[in-house]
Amino acid sequence: MGRKDFIQDVKILKEHFRGLNSKSASLVQGFDFQDPELSFKFAYRAGKSITVQIFVNDSSLQSYPTKFSAFVCVDAVSEEEANIAAKCLSNVNIENKTVSEIVATIIPKLCDHFRIALPKDLSMNALSKFSRGSSSATSSQEKVHAKPIVPAVQTPAQFLNKDLAELQHFRYNAELLCADEIGFKVVVSMPVTRLGLSFEACEAWNLDPNRYLVCTMQFSPSYIDLQGVIANALQTKAYLIKEGGTYQVIKDSLKKQFPITFTVLTSSLPRGIPSQSHHKDDTLESDHFVLSWTLTELLRQKFFDMLCDRMWFGIGWSGAEYADLRRNKELEMDFLNTEQSIYNGQIDECLIKDEVHHGVLCYLESEDIEVSTARTNRNFLLLVLRFLRRRILLSTQYCLTCHYPHMESSVSSIRPFVCGSALCQHQALVGLGNLFEAVLVNSPVVVDLLISLCYVAIGAQNLSPHPSKAIGVTTTTKYEIQNSLVVDWDNDIGTVGTRTERGYTVYGWKGFDGQVLANDMLEVFHPETGVSFPVNRCSHTTSVRVLEVSANTLIIDFPITVSTTVVPNRHVYLPFRVYRRSEKNFLNDNDTPNYQLLNTIIDKLPSVNTMVQYAKKKILKAELDKLEPLCFPLLSWIISSNRTHLRLLESEDEKVQFGENGANYGNWKQFIMIMSSPEKEETFQREKEKLKNERRGQALGELFAFHGSPLQNWHSIIRTSLNWKKIVHGRAYGDGVYHSLQAQTSSSYAGAYYRYDAGVWKNSMLVVQKCMALSEIVNRPTQFTSTSPHLVVKDESWITTRYLFVECLRDPLDPTNEEEEDWSNNYNNNNNYIQNINMPTLTSSLTNSLTSVLRRPRDNSGFINLDNTFYPVWLNNHPLQIPIRDFSIINNDIPDESSIGVGQFHYDPSDSQILVKGSSSSSSFNNNGSTIFDTIDEDTMDEDEDAEEDIDGNDIEDDEEEEFEYDDNFDDGFEFKDTEKNHEEEIDDEDDGIDLTLLPIPAESSKGATQRICKELRTIISRQSDPSNDLGFFVDTNRLQSVYQWVVQLNNFDSNLPLAQDMARNRVNSIDLEVRFAPDYPFVPPYVRVIRPRLLRFMDGGGGHVTAGGSLCMDLLTLGNERERGWSSVYTMEAVLLQVKMALSSLDPKPARLDRNWNCEYSPSEAIDAYIRVANQHGWAVPQGWSSLFGR
Repeated sequence: MGRKDFIQDVKILKEHFRGLNSKSASLVQGFDFQDPELSFKFAYRAGKSITVQIFVNDSSLQSYPTKFSAFVCVDAVSEEEANIAAKCLSNVNIENKTVSEIVATIIPKLCDHFRIALPKDLSMNALSKFSRGSSSATSSQEKVHAKPIVPAVQTPAQFLNKDLAELQHFRYNAELLCADEIGFKVVVSMPVTRLGLSFEACEAWNLDPNRYLVCTMQFSPSYIDLQGVIANALQTKAYLIKEGGTYQVIKDSLKKQFPITFTVLTSSLPRGIPSQSHHKDDTLESDHFVLSWTLTELLRQKFFDMLCDRMWFGIGWSGAEYADLRRNKELEMDFLNTEQSIYNGQIDECLIKDEVHHGVLCYLESEDIEVSTARTNRNFLLLVLRFLRRRILLSTQYCLTCHYPHMESSVSSIRPFVCGSALCQHQALVGLGNLFEAVLVNSPVVVDLLISLCYVAIGAQNLSPHPSKAIGVTTTTKYEIQNSLVVDWDNDIGTVGTRTERGYTVYGWKGFDGQVLANDMLEVFHPETGVSFPVNRCSHTTSVRVLEVSANTLIIDFPITVSTTVVPNRHVYLPFRVYRRSEKNFLNDNDTPNYQLLNTIIDKLPSVNTMVQYAKKKILKAELDKLEPLCFPLLSWIISSNRTHLRLLESEDEKVQFGENGANYGNWKQFIMIMSSPEKEETFQREKEKLKNERRGQALGELFAFHGSPLQNWHSIIRTSLNWKKIVHGRAYGDGVYHSLQAQTSSSYAGAYYRYDAGVWKNSMLVVQKCMALSEIVNRPTQFTSTSPHLVVKDESWITTRYLFVECLRDPLDPTNEEEEDWSNNYNNNNNYIQNINMPTLTSSLTNSLTSVLRRPRDNSGFINLDNTFYPVWLNNHPLQIPIRDFSIINNDIPDESSIGVGQFHYDPSDSQILVKGSSSSSSFNNNGSTIFDTIDEDTMDEDEDAEEDIDGNDIEDDEEEEFEYDDNFDDGFEFKDTEKNHEEEIDDEDDGIDLTLLPIPAESSKGATQRICKELRTIISRQSDPSNDLGFFVDTNRLQSVYQWVVQLNNFDSNLPLAQDMARNRVNSIDLEVRFAPDYPFVPPYVRVIRPRLLRFMDGGGGHVTAGGSLCMDLLTLGNERERGWSSVYTMEAVLLQVKMALSSLDPKPARLDRNWNCEYSPSEAIDAYIRVANQHGWAVPQGWSSLFGR
């Protein structure tokens, strides 16, 4: 038994269905097998039908039917019909059955559900005789009605079922979204509240507590058996490691075997997306969670490697992160990466890191049963979710971009931030995307405050920290050079540049001193028209790079050619221009801040309310660029570099009270101000608890005090927290951070005069005058450096800020607030107060703030019990009343959704159902029906798919393989050359849907790629076989020896095209293309080149987007760049070939023409060389290894 018997069973059953009587034939229609899909329609009512699709596990066909497995999908017009049919078939067991037994099991179920009498010729008795072998001795009726046998958990789909069920047991949302022959998508999620974060922490991270944290995973082609495959990979894949090799080779092999695409986001829906499509055009909700993009990149770049370390070496996540740091940042490439790692103590180093306790993980680590389950490393989905929860809670310890721990151990921040690396800061500006705009829209008053403080710091030349080199813009300037270049004429072709070892030497009419610099881009242009001449290496590029400059010569990387058709006068000299790129940032040459430029740029920023309107219209950057290209980078840096959580207090109940008349706040605005990281807050709370235990039975109040500092210092304070590293007002009372119980005292320090006339930001809605912080301090006055007249605290871990008081002169809601006034005229060097100003009445509500919607009301039970000995007093000499509130990062209450207390998980496969809710609106997903579990195919995808090799290099043949004789009567949708049909070869376990007797799969292949290519090829062959379809191209199946290599003929060009006329004149019927696929397809583009005829080069007057080597010059066929999208896996080959034909038919800039030597074929090597050259010139990314795959 085997694949041959399976195909024969399908053929016989297909003939049986063709001979059914009219009643039975109307019930079951269109029974067919299109590898790997076995399908038929079940018409349960006139005009109403469902499609049953059985996706065959190809590797199980070798022992058909004893180990046969598949998974079933149900497709219907409406979602309701799909769901009904899915529930009907949810308990159907199709494993270890023949094709006829499977169909005979499904049809009675459907008939019984829809109350249709079962025709005799569709019963088990009637269909069982069409099986060439029986999987069981059980009677037919017993097989239809008996309870399904519960199989052992051993297939990938059953592993997936078990893992999904286990996640639901631990109170997570887990669902299989969709599946087809390419792969499947799983979504796992949980309520944000399960993280246990406090309200302030959620707001600091733009994390809405009412949403879900969602992680979607696209698997292709199969699910991961962690224990069966990953855990044993060091032994089973040892042959991959050559002499001196590392374990990373095995990790890369596993990642190729199990490609997974992760996406992390927050959503109002547990499923994350409203649609079922698993392609890139999914409509996602707006997500402003500051960690979404960095967590997505972390999972894609590092998770699999760290998972392998965890499983192979018995370490935890902290140890795996430490190993990643040592290997990839500290460049110790052999760390935990070779066999010697086990013996030289490296595992012990990682285990030490695992012993570090983090208080913010209290709820995560208290889920005892879930923790013990995760330690078994059996549930891949559970490991992903717990890893995500851990990284979110510890996010302030890691750089947002490079994901490595912060080296700035002294810096405490509640907000995740980017490390000091210039590269990381630049990447963060790209990665954070519209998050800056979200902060601007949701917290306009806070942004106004940040800009105002930065403005004052710039004016006082006290900007610390300041923007790095990465914060800026790249500009290109054109220079018309008063010089010309020598042209060497040979017959009708002129060349600028003579070949040398270093490049091409160019001579000028005069010297080049001061005119041209190295790395300039040079263009030669027509002296009369000003049109630039193309470079001879591709059809579009007109500029070359200057490599070296001397007094009389230039060295360029490629020559430039001109012809007499363009320059009939054969000029000896031609004019040229250069384009010079320059990096413009906010630093001087000595890396100090350029305060003059900073002041100029920040003065150009419009009001925050204006920028909010721009952001809502999604034109913020465009409008700021009109003012000055540096405006947007400066604004982004001001917002992103802030490490303090600030929130304007609007409710009277939340504000600190100053005596009996609580509403009399004068000109002072109050902000919540939290600087402490979760670790520092944990240390602070632990110290308070320790103090309380020491003074058990004694009355102990809390200690709050003010800290005042000149306005120009606050830009630095909110980014580096309070510290005593810098002396500003002297240290008459010793080292430490100075606080006062008297607001008047701190206010006097806050009003200290500037060294410079800094003024205020003219467009501010606040017009900030002073800032004072109200800090909570561990009440150990006997251990302070001083307690009189100031509180001087040396231990910074004993201090944490709670409130920020800001004196301002404008009301954000005042309608006259947009009127510009020159406030700087009211300043002088000796006084920070503005004189003769009519003070507006301040209101207490900002309706445009998102926080007014999300805010959690405070506990109204009263105010904090303050220490009577050290009692803070406001400016009006009234004692403060501070509302009771929870300042902790982690909630005190256990989240309702936590799995704490949940019992052991016991899996019963008979109760497990995985349903994919169908959607008729999802046109991009063919199998948009309900999926019922059985099996999703597992693929080995090792480099040696045709034959395994042992460590000594000897072939290991599979004894169970048997020769397969191809049946000419079976139509699989493909036709191969007759010379191939007579060859009988062994069937490989990985035949990927195409019979290896006729089609040897290349060594570089993959299951996912083969199935996708087969699907594309089948569609095109079906369409081109219909005479009514004029595709404009034809896939020549007579030349089809491998699905990875197509020969395509482009024909039926418009007769008015010059190309069509040339072809007719030379009796050329078609443009023959070679289409080659990489094993990573469809995640990388196909490679397309012209075989023949040879086309006229662009430099000779040709066009058509074909390079001089014959490859297609289109961004569609590359991975693109920052500006151009490039290839997308959702593109179909039919659409790609139509785009290629349109490019050849294009008249812009020139029409394609046949070359005079049109009958000379292009060689593969010149095609790939030209392809790579053009891609590099345009900045298009090229997949690795293409030169070796397609060029030679």
